[in-house]
Amino acid sequence: MLAVVVITAIGISLQAQTTEVKPPKNSILSTQQQTVTEKELAPLPEIQEANVMWKKTIIREIDFRQKINQPFYYPLNPLEDWRNFITVVYDAIQSGDMTVYRVENNIDDMVTPLTREDFEKESAKIGDPPVIMKDGEEVANEISFKDRMNDVMRLRIKEDWYFDKHLSQFLVRIIALGPVIVEEDGITQVCWIPYEASRKVFANAFVYNMKNQAERRTYDEVLIKRVFDSYIIKEENHYDRYINAYAFNIDALYESERIKSEMAQFEENLWEY
Repeated sequence: MLAVVVITAIGISLQAQTTEVKPPKNSILSTQQQTVTEKELAPLPEIQEANVMWKKTIIREIDFRQKINQPFYYPLNPLEDWRNFITVVYDAIQSGDMTVYRVENNIDDMVTPLTREDFEKESAKIGDPPVIMKDGEEVANEISFKDRMNDVMRLRIKEDWYFDKHLSQFLVRIIALGPVIVEEDGITQVCWIPYEASRKVFANAFVYNMKNQAERRTYDEVLIKRVFDSYIIKEENHYDRYINAYAFNIDALYESERIKSEMAQFEENLWEY
């Protein structure tokens, strides 16, 4: 009888020790010091239209293949609380936290909102071959956007540069974002994302900081603080055409730099006496 009691006591003791074992820490920082809910939207200057004495609309493109821009593309699969840019967008569309707009022909404005179902339908692609056998029947070889997300390798930014005479500042405001799929047969812009309405989503999504993992950055901060490299692909013009409509290869890069230099010169000339 005494032996049974001792064995039972040992079993209970071992069970208690097992349940009290704490999981190992994967980092010296507890949840990387901060949680998503602690991040707030950085305030932006209020715009009074009467104070805007000059404005120019620019569309620029971020190439995820450039080293500084790689945090937009990686990790390909979610890692801890890090997700790449297009995964953040896709998850927000699926949850209803983000409304995106159709890319209209010949205009860069956001006109037609897309439901989740519309987005899935319009962003899908017919593969090669266009028809495959499934369960003994011929069906369309449709590739969903979720299966094409790793092909999103560029991001277009539509922004307004303006001079506020009340603040005496030359400022920029992001209007919309446009993910771009890059494939062998060309490039396709998926949609337009209204930036102001989507800032909360980007402010709640951390981006990998290649230089300092203790500093927690969100996609909103990266975009607002302009921690990326890009090139201009269009400036507002009376022809309403992109640079690649009239300049090619190295000439297109020269044209992009010309527009950038003209804007810098305009800002510098504001302060000449």
